[in-house]
Amino acid sequence: MPSILITGVSSGLGHALVRRAHSAGWRTFGTVRDERGPVELELPADVSVYRLELKFPNAVKAFAERFVAENGPPDVLVNNAGYVIYGPVEEVSAESLRDIFQVNAFSAVELISAMVPAMRNRGSGLVVNVTSLGGRFVFPFFSVYNSTKHAMEGFSEGLWHELKPFGIRVKVVEPGYIETPIYKAMDERARPTGPYARYLEAMNAFGEGVRKRTSPEEAADEVWRVIVDPSDRLRYPVAAYARPLLAARRLVGERRFMSFMHRRWMGEDE
Repeated sequence: MPSILITGVSSGLGHALVRRAHSAGWRTFGTVRDERGPVELELPADVSVYRLELKFPNAVKAFAERFVAENGPPDVLVNNAGYVIYGPVEEVSAESLRDIFQVNAFSAVELISAMVPAMRNRGSGLVVNVTSLGGRFVFPFFSVYNSTKHAMEGFSEGLWHELKPFGIRVKVVEPGYIETPIYKAMDERARPTGPYARYLEAMNAFGEGVRKRTSPEEAADEVWRVIVDPSDRLRYPVAAYARPLLAARRLVGERRFMSFMHRRWMGEDE
């Protein structure tokens, strides 16, 4: 029976993906930040849930060693956990910057590095890194969050080359908007103030006007198709707007695309 380990399964895509893998008959493991078990998380009782706080590097390595000792390396490792910082770069503290890179990027690198030796010894495995549509280009006021996803895009491409000779595949899932609590703090933000206020308001209005979100269950079905795809394809845009926006950027070119979107996000005329 294949096994899958997914980080960040308390809600959103991770939660839905656990249920999707379990329904396919896989041995399913997940991580959360607290002590809740599968029943409290509204997951099947035989899903194994581990507590893992990704902000602490030593915890990631210790968890990986424990997991491999207890279960062996997973057939599929999905680095899904992450969170969003929304706002101007100058308002993000150095501490917040370090924390989001640790959770969204460094912890995934650490977990992969700890799991790969056992996968390599077995001669097989799949690493799936959930990045973002914002890992291919950057939206205003998502600079910090998107930069963590750009980091994982670059890391994943290099890893694809390094692990391919050992029978380990690497895939990158690039979601557009998913109806997930990761955006809750952004959607409940206080009214913007300061020099960026009118631009934040314009972008918020633009976003509410055009935003289409995919449900976690729909996104999980798309990601599941990525997981069971036997090819060595690297990148998979999924969920709302991901593929059309990437296609538009390729079609018109980077400079024209950035200018076009800037005028609309900033509330300016063409």
